[in-house]
Amino acid sequence: MIKTYDSNYRGPCPAEAAEQTTFFNQLRLLYPQWAALAFHPRNEGALTQAQVRRHKAEGMLTGVSDVVIIGTPPFLCELKRRDKTKSRLAKKQIEFLNNADAVGAFSCVAYGHECALEAFREWLQIVTPMTGSGLLSSSEKSLQLTAIKLLKNTRKPTAKRKTEKNAI
Repeated sequence: MIKTYDSNYRGPCPAEAAEQTTFFNQLRLLYPQWAALAFHPRNEGALTQAQVRRHKAEGMLTGVSDVVIIGTPPFLCELKRRDKTKSRLAKKQIEFLNNADAVGAFSCVAYGHECALEAFREWLQIVTPMTGSGLLSSSEKSLQLTAIKLLKNTRKPTAKRKTEKNAI
């Protein structure tokens, strides 16, 4: 099921690009380990027919969500303006979210960066913990390296196998 996050705000609001910029800035500030796995696939804008054909041949997919975060399950969010009445979902965007949902992705539509952060926090409750994923803070990395050094120092040395040298 595609989740919808809407604050029911109606009135003046920033453009979609500004909402997206604010979302990514907040993600970098509050959740840097996840921001390292978050991106916006650039698949919009004015293109010639030749450019569209080339981009599609290279893997561009129409309708891909504005926010993609790698995880288990992945986070896919179509981010729209805060006022729902000032945005519309394209058919291809709905198809993409439905297809992603069908294979287990966290698929949502968020109206405004605050709703997108709310969706992200809900996703954090279900995403597989990052333990052992390499996404550790510097203090966690330091502790891990210390533990590895201690383990290496407590291991018993193994006997080396003797090898025969072949005479030429």
